[in-house]
Amino acid sequence: MRRFVPAAFASACLVLAAFGGVGAAHAYEKLPRSLAKVTPADVVERIRIEDEPLEPHILVSTDQAWPRGRSIVGAHAADVHLRALVDRQSGAVRWQVWHELVYDRSSRHVVGVDYHDAGEPAQADIVAAQHWVGDCPATDAIHHACNRYARVAFELPGHVVEEIAAAYTHGSREPWRLSFKGRDGSAITGGLAPAEAAGLIDVVAKVRRDAGAAKR
Repeated sequence: MRRFVPAAFASACLVLAAFGGVGAAHAYEKLPRSLAKVTPADVVERIRIEDEPLEPHILVSTDQAWPRGRSIVGAHAADVHLRALVDRQSGAVRWQVWHELVYDRSSRHVVGVDYHDAGEPAQADIVAAQHWVGDCPATDAIHHACNRYARVAFELPGHVVEEIAAAYTHGSREPWRLSFKGRDGSAITGGLAPAEAAGLIDVVAKVRRDAGAAKR
C-alpha cells in the first residue's frame, strides 16, 4: 500500500553551492527565503510515506515538500530531500540525504561528503550514485555540450539528524552545512534546512509507534 501525507510545499534542503569559482561562498550562505519560512509543522503535513508490505522498510521522504530547483555556481540543484528507512521488524532507522545535480562538465563524480558532528569534522561515504547525460543539443547546434546529471545519497547517524533539527530557529536562513567531494578533487558546498530534519524526526517517531502497535 502506498500512503501519502498531503504534500504541497515544505521540503528539502537546498543551497547547494558551488563547484568553485568567484562568488561561490556567497552562493550558499543563506537558505532561500521561501524555504526559511517553512516550519517543522509544515514539513510534518507534507511528508510522503511509502508503506509497501513486501518491503523490509517503510520509507518516509520529504521529496515532494519543496519541489523547486535552484541555480548555483557551476550547476543546478534539484530534487534535494531527506529520507528515513524504518525497518519493519526492528524499528531501526537509516537516515539518508539525497541530491540531484545538473551541470555541464563531466568531472563531478561525487565520492564522499564532509560535515560536522558536534563541531568535529566527520565524513560520510556515498551509498547510492547515478550519473548520466541528457538534454543534448541538435548536432547542428552552435554549442555541443550536453548536461551532466548526478543523483547521490549518503547516510547520517541519528544523533547528527537530531543535531540538525535542534538548530532550527523560526525564520532563520542559516543552513546546516555539508561539502560533497568530487573524484577530481572539486567540492560542492551545500546545506540542509533544520526545519526539514525536525519534521522528519516527528513523522518517523509516529511511524515507529504505529508499526510497533500493528505487531502487537
